Amino acid sequence: MAGPNAEKLAEVKERLLERKRRLWQEVKDQLRSNIGDGYQEMLSTARDEEDQATVSLLAETQLTLLGPKRQELEAIEEALQRLENGTYGLCESCGQPIEPRRLEVMPETPFCRACMSLKEKLAKAAAVR
Repeated sequence: MAGPNAEKLAEVKERLLERKRRLWQEVKDQLRSNIGDGYQEMLSTARDEEDQATVSLLAETQLTLLGPKRQELEAIEEALQRLENGTYGLCESCGQPIEPRRLEVMPETPFCRACMSLKEKLAKAAAVR
């Protein structure tokens, strides 16, 4: 199976970059709306360790809620690196081409379906232990 052609790779790169831009905007908007100026005000008026702990907990909670977006941003960045170094579309585990349909749905994926399935089974087995 031949890999994606240059035109298709350019389309994928643009999709990834657009998703990256949207995610960063979502992160900024979420931080601004949930923490924003109120955080700075709370930080400046925190009088004791308990107040400071509350402010820190608020910030940590917001950053935790951003975790999935951070993970997706990392996956996008890694996919862009694979595009640059010519390994995009090849499974990082087995080295075989990733199915075109899978790449269409999840352009940031580094694994073919079989390797991802195996990875998920291993993760579940490790979690049970």
